[in-house]
Amino acid sequence: MSTGVVTFSPWGWLLWLPLLAAEGKLRAARRLARERVVARIEERHAREAKTQAEAQAESLKG
Repeated sequence: MSTGVVTFSPWGWLLWLPLLAAEGKLRAARRLARERVVARIEERHAREAKTQAEAQAESLKG
């Protein structure tokens, strides 16, 4: 197909496939990393809350 100024070729579009595949992998890796960071933060928060609750219970006993 020719537009008069730029010629488009099906082979040119095929060159985009590896780029799009790599972009998809990067997007998935970012999502996984974000999920792992959030999980670590939630775990640390739960651990700190448990420690504070135990400390508060000990102070009420004594």
